[in-house]
Amino acid sequence: MQERKNKKRFILLVALTLATLIAFWLLQPENRLDVDQDIFQVEDLSAISKVELVSDTSAVSLSFNGSRWRVNEKYDADGSMIRVLFATLQQAAPKRPVTSFRQDSVYNHLLNKGIKVSLYEGDELKKEFFVGGNSAKTQGFFADPFSKEVYVMAIPGYRVYVSGIFELGESGWRDKFVFGFHWRNFKSLEADFLKSPAENFEVTMDRGYLSIEGLPNGDTSKLNTFLDDVSLLTVDEYISEPWLRDSLLNLSPDFQLGVTDIANRTYRLRLYNNPVSETVMGIVHEDQPALFDRKKIQRLLKPKSFFGKK
Repeated sequence: MQERKNKKRFILLVALTLATLIAFWLLQPENRLDVDQDIFQVEDLSAISKVELVSDTSAVSLSFNGSRWRVNEKYDADGSMIRVLFATLQQAAPKRPVTSFRQDSVYNHLLNKGIKVSLYEGDELKKEFFVGGNSAKTQGFFADPFSKEVYVMAIPGYRVYVSGIFELGESGWRDKFVFGFHWRNFKSLEADFLKSPAENFEVTMDRGYLSIEGLPNGDTSKLNTFLDDVSLLTVDEYISEPWLRDSLLNLSPDFQLGVTDIANRTYRLRLYNNPVSETVMGIVHEDQPALFDRKKIQRLLKPKSFFGKK
């Protein structure tokens, strides 16, 4: 028994000695693994006016037109996602190089299946690198195309998958507001309950006052809350399948909203209700299918009678 205890103590002593020697070696300045923290940084991020994210399956161009960011020159970009992108570009830093025996394989994977990130100031390319991650999406990798070195990336103080923001497709970058109107450009709103037309109503703005046609003594508090909910409505997910768009456009919606601004531009939302689903399918701006959380939509399904004073 005593001999067994002595063996355990000896093994423990050896392990502690080795750990101490390794720690001492790593603490020596000449043995520390120094990584250039600025290898993927640009000198002035505020001057970047275009970001391209290109993979073997998609291409996203985010460009600033002087007043706002656009997605592929087709859609307004989601401002919050643009802020996350630039925060990531600013804060992401190399944690350590990928182990030497994996460098080539990981680099080739990023080259073929990763995202090529290109940052432009005007027409001048300021920085380019490849991003991706491990299969579990727990480690983000950035690769320098010049040195072909691959690094495990992190945002100090956070446990996040750094590469995730770069992997978003076109729909992930689009502005999620359906209407997003301001009172200074609001002209009118039409709500159509196609199965109960008696509950249809129109809201108009006249000399700074809101009113519902045919309901002169409506509850303005309820009306203001309703219009706030309309203006703040956001899409949960845009759907890109053309067959779904065509299928929905051939159906009659259950509910329809149209908002017209002072320039007489009308923004329309058609909703198709499925009572057993937690989401509601809709068509945004004539031809874009989208999914909405049912709780958001419930706040909009207010018939004309709801606004009458009791």
